Formats: sequence, C-alpha cells, structure tokens
Amino acid sequence: MKYLIFIFKHRFRKNSLNNILRCKKIKDTRIIDLSGPYFYFLGKILYFFIRSKKVVFISCDGLDFLKRESNSINFWMGGTSQKILEKYKKFKNNFVAASTIFTDESKLLIFYPTLINKGKFKKNFNFVYIAENIEIENDKSLKVWKNHKKEILENLNLLDKIDFWSNVVDIKMDPVQKIYIDIKSLLRFELVYELNNLLKEKFILVGSNWKKKYPNALQNNYSNKYIENLYKGNICVDFGSKNSDKCIYPRSSKIIESGGLLFQSIHNDSSEVFKDLFDKTCFSSSEDMKEKINFFLKNSNYIDELFMTQQKNFENDDFNYRTIKSIENFINNR
Repeated sequence: MKYLIFIFKHRFRKNSLNNILRCKKIKDTRIIDLSGPYFYFLGKILYFFIRSKKVVFISCDGLDFLKRESNSINFWMGGTSQKILEKYKKFKNNFVAASTIFTDESKLLIFYPTLINKGKFKKNFNFVYIAENIEIENDKSLKVWKNHKKEILENLNLLDKIDFWSNVVDIKMDPVQKIYIDIKSLLRFELVYELNNLLKEKFILVGSNWKKKYPNALQNNYSNKYIENLYKGNICVDFGSKNSDKCIYPRSSKIIESGGLLFQSIHNDSSEVFKDLFDKTCFSSSEDMKEKINFFLKNSNYIDELFMTQQKNFENDDFNYRTIKSIENFINNR
C-alpha cells in the first residue's frame, strides 16, 4: 500500500482524526486528505477510476459508503461495531474506532498521536478535564453501580473484565453495552467529584452540563485552538472513552498531540502503549489517582521527565504503521 486517501463529506470528522490527516507520510505510505465538501468530490472521482490495491480509500461513518472491498474501507467513528448501519453490515470492509469486551474488535482501527507539539511544560501547571457527561436514569445500571461502586473504585480495570460482568448482569439478555456505558458515566461523576475536592482552584473542568453541580466549570467550547491551549503544558485527566476499553481514542490522542501530559485511568492496553510511563501516569483506582496527583504536586520537577518520555514514546511512526499494516493485510486478502 503506497497511498491512504481519506474521502468523506463532513468537516467535523477531521477533529476526531486529529493529526493523522496532517501527517503526509508514515514510513512508506503517503497520507492524502481529500475530506470536506469540496475535496471530497475529487476523492470520489479518484475512487471511481483507481482500483489498485496500492491505493486505499477511507470513508468515515458511511458518508459516502464505499462498497468496493478490494481497495477501500469504511471507518465508523464514535462507537463500536454496533454503530454500523444495518444495511451495510453485510460488507466486509467495515472498521470501527472503538470496542469493548461485548463487541467485535477484529476490525478495530486506532490512529495514534503524531506531529506532537514540542512546547515546554508549564511550571505553574493545572489539571484539566474536558468532557461531557449525562445523568443516568436506567434502573439496571443504577443498581449495578450501587451494589458494586466500592469494588469498581478500588479496581478501575474491573469494568473491562468479563468475569466481573458475568456475575452482575445477564450477558445474553441484558443490554450490556448500554449498561457498560452508563457505569462509565457514573464513574466519571465520582472521579470528577474527587478531583474537584482535592485540587480546588488547580482543577479546570470544561463542559456545560457540569455547571449545575460545579458552578466554576467552563462552558463548552469546540474550538480546536481553545482546547489545544488548555491541554498544552498541563496535566490532562482522562477516564477513557465510554465506548472502548482501549487507551488511545480521539480525546487522549488530542491531549498528547496538543502537548499535554496524559494522566489516564488504566485500560487493557495501557501497559503496551505507554511502556515506561504506565506505572507513573496511569491510575488503577480512585486512591491511586489521588496518590499520584499528590506526588505530582509535591514533585513538579519530575513532571518534565515524564513529559519528555511521553513525547519520545510517540515520536516515531511505529504505532501508526502497525495500524496501516492491518489495513494493508485486509486489502491484500480481498
């Protein structure tokens, strides 16, 4: 595969793909961005004429859906395999951006941070959390949280263990993916409460629906520049995607690319991805989160070292090349 060409209509998906669209080349594969309402038409013309396996086209969210499986894939973002529209499920060239223990991960695609901002870390840093959250009303989800809140807070990775769920829900009959997402929302409420109590004025919380409980929370602002400036040089807290058990997804990638230090709850692949940072910038429980925050506050000079290690971890193309090879392997087998 020599060329990877993105063709989709709507600009908003550019934000979710972060810097991968600005990355001109990953090892021997060139990246071409023909997304948006105008370049998209050029992409469709190229798609019509070019059928070589060396040129692979990617569409997002089925806009437009690419049916030719020999050199194109459809990338469904913002959800798991459950997001694929029923009328397109028969096609083999569907890939997704998220997966959990309850969904198919055989066609999972992850684009990792690239073109990382190399600015310096702030001496007077803050802790930043930017996210929306919703009130949970589902009785089954609330019951699971009430009965198992303590053990979940003591082991955040418990939510990604099938043995845990087998004991608390009927996996075959209950809407387990929905309950999983709800529990992650309830977990966010709890951990944000802990952060706010611990950090006070050093905690920057962004999200309009937080303001009811936290009046100092900032309103939503979807400007890329605004978000990048908040992340840059700060410790950026993240609890992972509600739809995924993987550590890298659009928000965590955005944090790293913007020059923030990612401080994230543990995920199934955290050790593999973060390597030497795993024990230092990933937290496994609410207590572990608070202990590491207190360490950061008392040892601010140590954070520069962590920041540089994070940059070096993603400065080569190995992670994204692995993703490209998975696309190439799929195409070559068609």
